[in-house]
Amino acid sequence: MDETKMAAVRRAKARFSTLMPKGIDVVGVGIGLKGADPALKVNLGTAPKDVSILPKMIDGVPVLYDYVGKITKR
Repeated sequence: MDETKMAAVRRAKARFSTLMPKGIDVVGVGIGLKGADPALKVNLGTAPKDVSILPKMIDGVPVLYDYVGKITKR
């Protein structure tokens, strides 16, 4: 995998919390793939009422959202 692209995703991950609107139920943030390229992967506990407020890109890095529900300890 291209290290330059991975470095960009790591920087986007570090900036993510400052760009996410308040009140969004984020339960996890990691790195995933969009096609063959790395992307920021965000797991949400619930879908927001207005998904248009979610950033689709951070500094040129695509952001993927997955609604995973509440995460609990087993």
